[in-house]
Amino acid sequence: MTHQVTAPAKANMTTNDWVKLGLITTAASIIAVLVVQALALAIWPEIALFAPLDSYVRSAIFTLVPVVGATALLAWLANRRARPIQTFITISVVVLILSIIPDYLLPVPHKTLLASSVAAFLHIVAAVVTVSLLVLGYQRRMDRYHSSR
Repeated sequence: MTHQVTAPAKANMTTNDWVKLGLITTAASIIAVLVVQALALAIWPEIALFAPLDSYVRSAIFTLVPVVGATALLAWLANRRARPIQTFITISVVVLILSIIPDYLLPVPHKTLLASSVAAFLHIVAAVVTVSLLVLGYQRRMDRYHSSR
């Protein structure tokens, strides 16, 4: 007599769960970046001459796009990797480092060390909020799934 042994289905979030988490993360990341940008511009108004810091709309868009990408990446990894969080954090750190380089290297009018550093700091703010909320949201959902079994 043979018994079929089936592995339990891999728990994961639905598309709707990912959309909700992505929207919450997007809103929080954009708000955080815009608040920090407004504070920096209030303290150092001269950095507004640096194109990456002269528009709140641009900052929101340049935050929105990476958050959508990060959400999609974590959703993809969650379906394909045994340890999606570790892989996601590693990729996020590499992308963050690469995203900061242009702030210092690209020839943009009115670029100063201060303006470039503020722009780089905005990348860090967005990354910390985005990665934290996505990872915590994913972990919370997985914990709920495992505790209900």
